[in-house]
Amino acid sequence: MEESFSVRPVVGRLIALDLRPTRPLTYLGPAWAALCGALASGHLEWQGNTLLILILTVLLCDPLLGAWRSLWLHADWRTALPRNLANAHAWLILPADTPTAFFPRLARVAARRVAFLRNVIWPLMDSEMIGLAIVGTLALAIAVVLGLVPFMLTASAMILALVEGQLGAERGRGLRAIYEIALTWLIATSAFGAFSWLALLFALLFTLTYRALIGLAVTRLGHWIVWSNLTQLAVIVILVVINMPIGAAVVALGLLAQVLWQLRFHADQDGRMYAQRIQSYVLVAMLVAGLSLWIKPL
Repeated sequence: MEESFSVRPVVGRLIALDLRPTRPLTYLGPAWAALCGALASGHLEWQGNTLLILILTVLLCDPLLGAWRSLWLHADWRTALPRNLANAHAWLILPADTPTAFFPRLARVAARRVAFLRNVIWPLMDSEMIGLAIVGTLALAIAVVLGLVPFMLTASAMILALVEGQLGAERGRGLRAIYEIALTWLIATSAFGAFSWLALLFALLFTLTYRALIGLAVTRLGHWIVWSNLTQLAVIVILVVINMPIGAAVVALGLLAQVLWQLRFHADQDGRMYAQRIQSYVLVAMLVAGLSLWIKPL
């Protein structure tokens, strides 16, 4: 029998993954941080093995860890589970006429637990909970392939996303910046078997820049511009110290362009538009920082 197009993709399949562009506010995010972190390792070469590691790293840091965070923060079951648990006493509390004999009492307790699973837990299994388990398993599996340190960093990132979910969107913005920039940068660096304190310092500085842009886009408070400028100024100083004057000049020109755009921000107070306008300069600054360690690894 001829199957319709709408039926054919799902017949016999147990798991379906939906990958699509997210139309982000800026391209500054986990994928770019992973690329710059790979460059900062100093071991990124145009060979099949290293390119495969790079692809796996970007896949881990952006789609998988991004899906993990999204599923946890926006899951319907996080609000449905407490509501179901509030009514769970009807299936957990044993009635007064419960038999005192061991086996009849055990059977009654088991029946109550089955009712609890059927009425409280099972209705949630069709939600994001299954997707969370699948994405988490895939992320950890890829991290194991990349090495012990990437695995530990990936596990830490997944735990950090859970903590962010408990804190809420407003108080968790700092954790989000660490999750999407610092940890992804370090995962990529460690995936190539290299680490330097300078790479860690760059990762932290651009994490602060990312946090400033998030705060500016959401709150429109001008002090976040100061944080963004100071962190990039620190990057320029570091590049000068490690004898990378051309890279320092490129980042300095980008910072000067941002200062000019800040005049526009003070006029229209549009933080989201400002973040989109200056994203290319921050992307170039991150790329220059990564290339500086790739050309001159420490």
